[in-house]
Amino acid sequence: MLAMITLVSAKGAPGATTMAAALAAAWPAPVVLADCDPAGGDLAPGWLSQWLVEGSLRPEVGVLSYVTETRHAVAGDPATLVEHVQAVPVARHVGLLAGLNAPGQHTAVGYTGWTRLTVALAAFKTTTGCPADTVVDVGRFGAVTPWPLLLAADLVLLAVRPTPRHVLAARPVLAALAERIVPHRLGLAVCATTAAGSREVRAALGAEIAVEVAADARAAAVFSDGLDGGVLSRRSSLLRGLRRAARRLHGTYHHYTPAELHASATARPSAGLLTGGTR
Repeated sequence: MLAMITLVSAKGAPGATTMAAALAAAWPAPVVLADCDPAGGDLAPGWLSQWLVEGSLRPEVGVLSYVTETRHAVAGDPATLVEHVQAVPVARHVGLLAGLNAPGQHTAVGYTGWTRLTVALAAFKTTTGCPADTVVDVGRFGAVTPWPLLLAADLVLLAVRPTPRHVLAARPVLAALAERIVPHRLGLAVCATTAAGSREVRAALGAEIAVEVAADARAAAVFSDGLDGGVLSRRSSLLRGLRRAARRLHGTYHHYTPAELHASATARPSAGLLTGGTR
């Protein structure tokens, strides 16, 4: 069983994209980081900006190239998708599906394109045949939100910060999501928080917190702006906390036994498995 975790945000930039990048970096197994924000992708220009400048990553290879290549297909094809997933130089267990380069490009994708992509991601395997989970960033919730990627997700995370402004913005989005997504598949990702802040968010929104990240501006800047080449120290408290959350989620959706979960907790992610994007 593969896991698909989709992050969405309300207005005010609460940190969904940063959380998606950090969660993928902390994931204990091969994972596709899919930038599916219809307003335009920020994962590559942010976390991986150095590698775009150097030419190691190609911004035109990703969501749009896959949807264009499969425009005559009836259903999504994971075997074709691997050609559009690029290895991330600073996290070799992560494969990047680069996002759209301009807001208007979402019209070329459309509902059928998002549906094909969802089907392909749900059955994705690396070039070595290894199944890979998926972390998806769909950006700010709105009229063009790609619902197929929300409805197919094992877990939808609404990103929120522990401030009144962000909590108020999150309330109508959470209500809209709850109309179509069952409670056990809907949770919160609380960014730049404290223990007290997380308690306040949970009380204010009445939803469970699936992932929380402590406030650490410098560590967050690694994933949002490519600080230090996009490399976060393994000693970072932010990364340690996210590794615990990632192992827990991975174990939940893969139904590990206690012994297997312990082995996952002490193992490093497999390297060099996602080697597509060489078209």
